[in-house]
Amino acid sequence: MSILKEANSLFLKGAYPEALRLYKQASLLYGSKVVEYNIELCEKAIGGSAGSVALASALDPISKILLSNDGEYPISPEERLACLGRYNELKKTQSEKAQVSSVDPLPLDWPEELTLAPLPEGPNDFLWHRSRKSTVNLSKKNVGISVIVPTYNRTRILDVTLACLVKQVTDYEYEVIVADDGSAEDLTPLIRKYERYLDIKFVRQRDYGYQLCAVRNLGLRTAKHDFVAILDCDMAPNPYWVQSYVELLLEDPDVALIGPRKYVDTHGISSDDIFNSEDFLSKLPEVVTNSEVGNSVKKGISVDWRLEHFRATENLRLCDAPFRFFSGGNVAFAKIWLDIAGYFDEEFTDWGGEDNEFGYRLYREGCFFRAVEGGLAYHQEPPGRENETDRSAGKAVTIEIVQEKVPFFYRKYEPITSATIKKVPLVSIYIPAFNCKKYIERCVNSALNQTVTDLEVCICDDGSTDGTFELINRLYGSNPRVQLITQENGGIGSASNSAVRNCRGYYVGQLDSDDYLEPDAVELCLKKFMDDQKLVCVYTTNRNVNPDGSLIQNGYNWPKYSREKLTTTMICHHFRMFTMRAWNLTSGFSEEIENAVDYDMYLKLSEVGPFKHINRICYNRVLHGDNTSIKKLAVQKENHFKVVNESLKRQNIDAWHYKPLTDDDACRKYVLDNSLFIEDQEVSQ
Repeated sequence: MSILKEANSLFLKGAYPEALRLYKQASLLYGSKVVEYNIELCEKAIGGSAGSVALASALDPISKILLSNDGEYPISPEERLACLGRYNELKKTQSEKAQVSSVDPLPLDWPEELTLAPLPEGPNDFLWHRSRKSTVNLSKKNVGISVIVPTYNRTRILDVTLACLVKQVTDYEYEVIVADDGSAEDLTPLIRKYERYLDIKFVRQRDYGYQLCAVRNLGLRTAKHDFVAILDCDMAPNPYWVQSYVELLLEDPDVALIGPRKYVDTHGISSDDIFNSEDFLSKLPEVVTNSEVGNSVKKGISVDWRLEHFRATENLRLCDAPFRFFSGGNVAFAKIWLDIAGYFDEEFTDWGGEDNEFGYRLYREGCFFRAVEGGLAYHQEPPGRENETDRSAGKAVTIEIVQEKVPFFYRKYEPITSATIKKVPLVSIYIPAFNCKKYIERCVNSALNQTVTDLEVCICDDGSTDGTFELINRLYGSNPRVQLITQENGGIGSASNSAVRNCRGYYVGQLDSDDYLEPDAVELCLKKFMDDQKLVCVYTTNRNVNPDGSLIQNGYNWPKYSREKLTTTMICHHFRMFTMRAWNLTSGFSEEIENAVDYDMYLKLSEVGPFKHINRICYNRVLHGDNTSIKKLAVQKENHFKVVNESLKRQNIDAWHYKPLTDDDACRKYVLDNSLFIEDQEVSQ
């Protein structure tokens, strides 16, 4: 909540526009109700409704339309028509086609014996991810799992579930945390009953209505083990449930595990039946559930709707959007992911949606998903309806929250006449900025004035001394589609990392602070991502221009992407967009080198998934003599060869070395050499 502290501090100092900007950012993060009063006070201090109109007049045309669609800022019909006219002009603009020629995918001098490391078969290829690890992250010694069981009343059903947890056949420690969402029933006697069988804790919150996310988080914060599982109180686990989850989490803690379910009638069943036979539930016939959501009926029984997809995708390994199947009633993952992706979103106070939103954040941050047959649990039927939530009504509410916060897969296209600014954008364009006051306004405006409107611009000022931050804060500080941060000067790698980490979109585009985009740059790249969700990067080509925008020449364009060509030459030029998931599977931008930072980054991305090139000129690269890629050629060359060899090393290609052919600082001619490796082999023999 540090953003709120900063906003409050600015408000007390009388810096109302800056405070308003931060309060609006906080509303996107924590919900409008949290800061509604603060925003009202700021707007009154600025000048009430007149201040709002003045603020709207300073915005770009697209932001004005989006805000007016939401009713947040009033604009006149004439101004709205003018803004729509400007947008329609952008839509008519098409990027110039780049000149292409026929090329071979492999460089002519590529050694036949050199094979790059394999790529994953899909973005959730957990077997590929495991193969990249040299060692298991966690030792088996003293490992355990904390099982969080959220509950609201249903004492009898909870009794059966706890009995199944007692009868686990496992080599590992586990604790059970019953998290009570304000039950009217007294659960204390039941908890005491199991104190002699289980390492059990009981945590409780008051009854504020449906607060599943809050009570899950309460249980998760109580957990003592490195691994955690969530098990709804009506989900009775099979005897090998704990063992199955822990074994796979030990194998790779970067994989979130999902257990299937079967529906059985436990009416009349007691915990004594489980104590007498640990596999008692497996002998019960499957039934039709009373719930109309989350299942399908086949041959007279309810069937987990996900099973067919599990089979078709090899337990989600080949699934492009696996977080869709993350149902929190029966899952397990490493607790460290709560620090990385955050806890369950407590804005969800109706049934449904919270699992998809939490799973999406895991996925975006680089977590993998796997369906585990050994994680089977039995959904106890009939639920009795004594506390049954109206799932259909709840889903009607929560699907809107999911669409606001999960831009990938769930977000649907909206025309600009009805589109609004979402809490989480689909696209982020990041701009690392340092002493670029002359060019930054044109740069930012080109990012805001894209034909794709579901985007934000994230700027990191890297300790500028020429007034860059003051300018962008004045121009864009109140724009809800612009995120601004400033830091002490740390170099291009540090500024890029800070800017990307501040991005909230799933697709991320790179824009240097002195350059500018063509209006359809994002749209062209986004279409390629939509056509193939396995892609991790899409890039176009560029032109070199003078500061006044006049053409110098079109940029170098290698018309067809290949990993081998990228390994020998930087062919991945601006404009570039990548997925945030792919970026999180790398170590990010290097902060150890001064030049070749981008080349290093895109080599890293090329190791985690496929690229696609578009032969269109979507990017204007401004040459003014101070470009970092032009200055310090000797350092540029040294780092160029360094980052390629580091890429080969990451792929466990130790036999080959990428070496310069000449000492000329401007020359990038190379040779791929394995002579030293061959000599070492001969000596060893």
